[in-house]
Amino acid sequence: MDLRNINNQKKSLEGMMVLGGAITGISFISFIANPVFMIGFIAGGIIMAIAGSKFKKLSIAFKEVHVKKIIQDEIDGIHYEPKKGFEKEVVYGSKILRKEDRYYSEDFLSGIIKDKKFLSADVKLQDVRSNGKSTTVVTVFQGRFYIIDFNKKFENDVYIMPNLSIGFNWFSELQRVDLESIAFNKLYDVFSIDKHSAFYLLKPAFMEKLIEFRNVAKRVMFGFKDAQVYIALDTRIDSFDLKMFREIDQTFFEEIKREIKMIEELIDLIPA
Repeated sequence: MDLRNINNQKKSLEGMMVLGGAITGISFISFIANPVFMIGFIAGGIIMAIAGSKFKKLSIAFKEVHVKKIIQDEIDGIHYEPKKGFEKEVVYGSKILRKEDRYYSEDFLSGIIKDKKFLSADVKLQDVRSNGKSTTVVTVFQGRFYIIDFNKKFENDVYIMPNLSIGFNWFSELQRVDLESIAFNKLYDVFSIDKHSAFYLLKPAFMEKLIEFRNVAKRVMFGFKDAQVYIALDTRIDSFDLKMFREIDQTFFEEIKREIKMIEELIDLIPA
C-alpha cells in the first residue's frame, strides 16, 4: 500500500467520522422533540465506531511499511516491530512506574545507540476507578519507555522522579537527595541509598540534559538500576500511529528523531 493510497483512505475515514459525529449530534438535539431520533443517534455512533476501527487497521498498515522504512533509513542499526511491546514485568521491574489495572505496550524498537544496546516501546497504563455506582478509566501513563544497557553495574541505584511524586513507597528505604541546582530540585526528586551515588551521577551538564527532557514529555522518570538505565517519557501520545485529521509529512517523524538524539546526548553525559 503506497503513501498516496493511505492518505486517500485516511481522508475518507476522517470524512466518515465527521459524518457520524454530525448525525449523532443532530439526532441527540432532535431527540428532545421526538424520541424517534434516537435511531439516528445510534446510527451515528455505529458509523463513528466503524470509522475508528478501520482507521486503527490503516494505522497498523502504515506503521508496518512506511514508519518501519523511515526509522530504519534514518537511524542505523534500529529494528522496529509495531505489534510487539514490553512485557509488563519488565516495565514494573524498573520501579519507575507502578502497577496499574490495565497495561498495553506496542511499537517496539531495538538496536544500538552510542555502542549501547537499547530497547524502547510505547507503554500505556490505566487505572480503573469505581465508586459503586459508576466506573471511570483514567490513563495514568502514556508514552515511551526506554531501557539502555551499560554493561557496567552502577555503584548504587539512583531514581529520579517528577517533583512531589506519590505512590512510590518502595523508595521509603532510600534517602531523598537535594542537589545544588534549584531549577533541578523544582522539577525532580532524587532517591538513592547514599548521597555520593547521586552526586557522582548528577553533574551539572547531566542535570541540564534531564531538565531538557521536560520539553519532550509531561512527566519524565529515570532509574539507574544495576547495569541498566530506565527512562519513561509521559508524552500522552502514540508515537508512531496515524493521527486523525493530522497531515502525514516529514514533521510526523521529527519528535521520534528528537527523542533518539536526546538519548544519545544523555548516554554521553553518564559517567563511565
